[in-house]
Amino acid sequence: MSAEDTLAVCMLFVLLISAGTLATILFSMMRNAGRKDELADLLKDDEASSEPEIEPVGPDEESGQLPWEKDADWWRE
Repeated sequence: MSAEDTLAVCMLFVLLISAGTLATILFSMMRNAGRKDELADLLKDDEASSEPEIEPVGPDEESGQLPWEKDADWWRE
């Protein structure tokens, strides 16, 4: 092996490491694909029980304003 081959060998080494990383990720995904997630079930049950207890705030039917808006002539008072 000569000095010119060092770059090619390093590139092959990097490719082997990246292929091993991808293989590890894919293997773990395939192994865990059939498992049921307990945390997701607990969160799903929690979402179903939480219902809004108060009505959402909207514009008043009479004035057409939102509750936090001031009147247009507030400064004349």
